[in-house]
Amino acid sequence: MRPPADLVVETDATFRVHASLYTDPALFDAEMDRIFGSAWVYLCHESELPNPGDYRTSVIGRQPVIVSRDQDGEVHVLFNRCMHRGAVVCRADRGHSNYFRCQYHNWVYDSRGALQGMAQPSGYPDDFDRSGLSLVKPPRVGTYRGLIFASLAEDGESLQERLDDVRGYIDAWCDRSPLGRVTLPRGNHRYSYPGNWKLQLENGVDGYHGNYVHESFSQILERSGERRRSDVTRARNEVGGVNSAKGLSHGDGLLERGSGMLGTIDFSQFAGYRERLAQAHGADRVDDILTQRNVLVWPNLFLFESHIRVVRPVSVNETTVDNHPTMLQGAPDEVNTARLREHERFFGPASFGATDDLEIFVHVQTGVQASSAQWLDMSRGMHREEQRDGEIVGHSTDETPQRSMYRAWRRAMARTNREAVA
Repeated sequence: MRPPADLVVETDATFRVHASLYTDPALFDAEMDRIFGSAWVYLCHESELPNPGDYRTSVIGRQPVIVSRDQDGEVHVLFNRCMHRGAVVCRADRGHSNYFRCQYHNWVYDSRGALQGMAQPSGYPDDFDRSGLSLVKPPRVGTYRGLIFASLAEDGESLQERLDDVRGYIDAWCDRSPLGRVTLPRGNHRYSYPGNWKLQLENGVDGYHGNYVHESFSQILERSGERRRSDVTRARNEVGGVNSAKGLSHGDGLLERGSGMLGTIDFSQFAGYRERLAQAHGADRVDDILTQRNVLVWPNLFLFESHIRVVRPVSVNETTVDNHPTMLQGAPDEVNTARLREHERFFGPASFGATDDLEIFVHVQTGVQASSAQWLDMSRGMHREEQRDGEIVGHSTDETPQRSMYRAWRRAMARTNREAVA
């Protein structure tokens, strides 16, 4: 494996990423250790565990975990691996149970992970030491605004410190709800694609591809009389105002457009909703709250207007993605219904948007196999981006967030131990 520092190369005018970042299995294994083995990784949302006994399975990189709520209401994160012979003890995505029972030899654990029983206990002496046989927990777990994270690093910055620069955007996303609470209804849309996990991260904050990859959807909007293609293009190309791509520290980034993006609804049609937001959060915050944003929280979480998107690496050329539609508590029913319908139309299994992107991921994963062309260029907009209040701000079609993402990748991959990603 080539030194990671040599694989992301930046000058004053250019930014390049080596193709091996998408194709090298050894590099992928190193990412699982140096990035997912140290970063704060998103697992699930508190609303998926509303009652004692509820659980949700997730992963930290490739390591399976259970997020459970015990009888006292406390949330626990447990590695989903029996301490006897290594089988997972929970196979369902989510459910309700006070115990997890290994199907292999019938060892039983409670919702806190404590070993409760072993089948045919006469096979062990009366003084057999069970103290080290409870389910293992990651060193650190944290929650912010209902978002549950875990870190495999023993020490390092707290979750609050980690989210410091992106916290305002998370708050704005949550405060779309007049009550400040976002919930996830039961069920989600899961898809897999034969490509590297970072392709989904790049794409979610990419404002450059829409005129081309999603052209057919723009044509449908025009044919239906809903929105002219020229207006869509004009909104994307607008200079000034709220039409930005931003790179933050820690690899976070976002795409934002005040005039909206494909796959989102126009909130201006819901006057009563705006009034509720003004009463709850202050009139001076409403426009900021309703600005359309795709927010990347490195390394695996997206906050879209209509949903939470979770990226799950499987192998160097296989990725699973979970899209969880969200409901805004306290918002009028017609607002949540419109959000869900638009989500289905652009991001759902038979949608016009997500399916376009998946096809492009396959195109890229195929193209990067060409050994004679080893570098990908991500220099768009370097000459015009600015530093504002600690953020790097470019035009919404610039590759500003992608560059911040790969700077964080380079820092993390340069480490040989499990220090927290800075």
